[in-house]
Amino acid sequence: MRKLLKVILPPLVGFAAYFVAIRYSSVYFTLRIDEMGEGTITAFMAYYRYFMPLLFTVAVLTQLLIVVPIWDRVFLKSKTGKYISLIILFLICLLFAAGISYAIWDKQSGFEHVARVCVFMTGVQIVYWAVNLFILYLLTKKPEPSPEISESPE
Repeated sequence: MRKLLKVILPPLVGFAAYFVAIRYSSVYFTLRIDEMGEGTITAFMAYYRYFMPLLFTVAVLTQLLIVVPIWDRVFLKSKTGKYISLIILFLICLLFAAGISYAIWDKQSGFEHVARVCVFMTGVQIVYWAVNLFILYLLTKKPEPSPEISESPE
C-alpha cells in the first residue's frame, strides 16, 4: 500500500496544485486550444488545461519507473549524496526547460524571451519536484538503527 501511495500521491498533489492555480486564475475560461505554442503564460496554462490527463499519466509512469526506485536508493545515502542528487535534479530540470524553451522559441521574439520561458519552466519543474520529494519523504519509513550486539563471554 505504501508503494502505491509513493507512486500516486506525489503526482496527484503536484498536479492538483497546478490545477487549482490554473483553474482559479482570471483567464481560465478564456483559454483556447489554439493559444498553445505562443510561448506565453496563457499558452502554458492552455497546454496544462487540455493535456492534464495525459501529463498526469506520464507523471505516474515516471514516478513508478524512475523516481521511486531512485528515491529508495538516494534516501539511505549520506547528506553529501543527497545534496549531489538535488543538484543533479536541478540541472536535469534546467536542461529539459532549456530544450523545450528552445524548441518553442520564435526567433523574432529575441533571446530575452527564450531566457524568460526557460527560467519560468525551470521554476515550475523545481516546485513540482520539491512537492513530490517532500511527499515522498513523508511517506518513507526511516530505517531503524540496528541494535548493537554486545559480546558477552560465556
